Amino acid sequence: MSWWSAIWTGIAFFFSLLATWLGIFAAPFREPQMLWIIIPIYLSWIFTDFFQERKGTSIGNAIANGVVVFWVSIDWTRTVISSMGQFSWALVVQFVIIGLVFMYGLMILIEGLRGHDIVTKLGRVRETTYVMLMFTPVIYGELALSWQNVLAILLFFPLFYYLMEFVNRRILPQWKVVMQVEKGDEEIARRQKLFGE
Repeated sequence: MSWWSAIWTGIAFFFSLLATWLGIFAAPFREPQMLWIIIPIYLSWIFTDFFQERKGTSIGNAIANGVVVFWVSIDWTRTVISSMGQFSWALVVQFVIIGLVFMYGLMILIEGLRGHDIVTKLGRVRETTYVMLMFTPVIYGELALSWQNVLAILLFFPLFYYLMEFVNRRILPQWKVVMQVEKGDEEIARRQKLFGE
């Protein structure tokens, strides 16, 4: 195999993974039942990312995001149990994903209530939303959890994260309400520093 054919194969594989990743986002629109959980995830993400977490997240926001993750994992459990048939390895994979996401949401809640700052990184709405959006099609049986799907999910997370960061900071307008929230956050921080609250 020549260098050019190896490079071409790599480029084709990359675009194949990109198409797989975009297909994960499109999967809920092929199964309307999935929209009942996907639409609230999208709405929560858009409003929280734009109005509340534009410049980062607080422990309180992270706890709220953890509650959403926790609730979605419970809904996933309900969905899998209600459609459960005979034993299959796909069913095992679904329950493993549900368990991991459940523990992720629970960890954000517990560590947030303890006041640990790590939840401001792990519990940001962009991260929690990504997890829920990527795995909902697997839970609903619309997408198999293949190595290619997992690779696409992992590989393109930075693209998702920084594309949303770019849109948030460069494209979306600075509405008056956003500036008021930021001004309020600055005032709270100033008072906490001044009065030791």
